[in-house]
Amino acid sequence: MGTILIFLAGILFLAGILFIKPYAQKNVMWKTVLIWALYGVGSAVLWMGVSFIYLNAAVGHTKATSTAIFLFGGLTVVIAVILARVLGFIGNNKSKTMESISS
Repeated sequence: MGTILIFLAGILFLAGILFIKPYAQKNVMWKTVLIWALYGVGSAVLWMGVSFIYLNAAVGHTKATSTAIFLFGGLTVVIAVILARVLGFIGNNKSKTMESISS
């Protein structure tokens, strides 16, 4: 099971890089650095959480497993929402898109 999780982590990390690359703006350096830093930290938190949950569940630490699900899962969701906001998937850009479509 651990080998499958490591393989899945690598595949998803590469897929995330390929997905974010076109949206990362090359002209604003601080924004590009912020996007890649958020992606790296978010991926690290996600997979540390998955491994922490996997190890605790295998040993039988129920309380540590449930706490880790909420802690690491919550941190990952918060980082993902911030990253989506910086990339422009969440926010006021939808109203601008709708105006240009209706014109």
